[in-house]
Amino acid sequence: MTEFTPFKKFHPATKDELARWSTFSRNTIGPCLSRLGVPPFGKRYPMIRVYSGMLGMTPADQAEEVLLGAGLVRTTHVAEMVGMSVDALHAELRRMANAYPPLFVFGSKRHLMLRAQVEQMLSSPRNAWHEMEIRAEHARPASRLARALGVSQARIDALLASNASPPAHVIAGGRTRYLVADVTARLAEGTSATRPALPPQNTSPDMETTGATPVAPAPTAGGLFSRAVSAISAGAPTAAGRTQSAPDARRGDRAHGVPPEAKLSDT
Repeated sequence: MTEFTPFKKFHPATKDELARWSTFSRNTIGPCLSRLGVPPFGKRYPMIRVYSGMLGMTPADQAEEVLLGAGLVRTTHVAEMVGMSVDALHAELRRMANAYPPLFVFGSKRHLMLRAQVEQMLSSPRNAWHEMEIRAEHARPASRLARALGVSQARIDALLASNASPPAHVIAGGRTRYLVADVTARLAEGTSATRPALPPQNTSPDMETTGATPVAPAPTAGGLFSRAVSAISAGAPTAAGRTQSAPDARRGDRAHGVPPEAKLSDT
């Protein structure tokens, strides 16, 4: 990906800019942000909303603004940068208490890391990188989703058992936390899919009758950066100093096992 000047936190990004920042396509970044509860301001997206809704992070100073603004990188490229296969990198990212930056998973082929954190890790003799806190309410372990969302554990278990496409999640230090917004959206979709159909009514505003033939309505269409990174790395804490989610070990991540997508077979 071509290097570009990091975005400021209030930068009004276009979909083209967001596609470059995120590695998503122009056509998929909008629906992804909408699903995660990130609305545009007019036709553009203030980056501070994107950081918060997509990553659960908010920059506390200029250094973190540069870190987030530098964008995301796919693990296929990270594997090349660290000199290992993609499968080996994914296995390492799943290992408990590993020293790598967090991995964000938004789909079977969207395994992403913060580019600046990866570059800091590789530039530092101590493999150090600047950690940013992910808000607790943004992503939760499997064991805490039911209580947080007010649904039964059985519904959560059924949702996470999906082999095709588990909810978006973040893996940090080998522990998996699911993005609450994506889990909420999937639960709502499941409720709609299983809701029994109402009997047809001639007075329904959703159907218009012309003669004996009902007519249904039409469906709606659903250089500068390197210097900044060096400045951050000079005072960056080591990855070993990162906090671990000790309460998560009680049940959630390991009780449910690693989701199929966390095998991370990226291409």
